[in-house]
Amino acid sequence: MKKLFIGSLATTLLVSGAVGIHAYAQEDEGKLESIQIEPSTNSLITEKEAIAIAKKQVNGEVVEIELDSDDGRYEYELDLRNAKGDYDITIDASTGKVLELDWDDHDDNDDDKKAALANKTLITEKEAIAIAKKQVNGKVTEFELDEDDNKYEYEIELRTNKGKAEITIDATNGKVLELELDDDNDND
Repeated sequence: MKKLFIGSLATTLLVSGAVGIHAYAQEDEGKLESIQIEPSTNSLITEKEAIAIAKKQVNGEVVEIELDSDDGRYEYELDLRNAKGDYDITIDASTGKVLELDWDDHDDNDDDKKAALANKTLITEKEAIAIAKKQVNGKVTEFELDEDDNKYEYEIELRTNKGKAEITIDATNGKVLELELDDDNDND
C-alpha cells in the first residue's frame, strides 16, 4: 500500500508540475509563448575581430558596433565614418564574411547607388590605391567610388613628380580600366 501511495504521489507531482509550467509559459491571450534557447556565442568572432574586418573595407573611425540576430544568424552591424562619408557594414559573426556595405556621402541623390552597392563585393579602398600606385608612383590627391552603367569603379587621381595621373579601376575585380598621364608641360 505504501508503494502505491508513493507512486500516486509522484505521478500527481509530475502532472501538477507540468500544468504549472504550461500555465507559466502561457501569455495573457491564451497562446503559448515560444521560448527559444539562444545558440552558443562561443563560436562567434569578437568585436575586435569584427572591427578589424570592417577597417579592411573602409579606413575610418568606428562610431557604433552592435551584435544582432537576423533570421537566426548573428551579425555585427558597424557604423564607420571618414572624410568621404558614413559607412554601414554588416559582418556575419560566425564566419567574418562581409554581408553588406552601404555608403552615404551625404548626397541625397545616391539611394539607388547605395542599394546596388550593398549587393556587390568590392575591393577595398586600400587595395584600389595599391593597384593605382603599382601603375604610377605618386601621392593620391583624389579618390572616388563611382557607378557607371551599373558597374562600380574607383577613380583615383595621383600627383607625380612629372604631373597628374588619373586611373580608373574596376571596383569588383581590381582591373585597371583607364590610365591617363598628364605632364605639367603646358605645350599640349
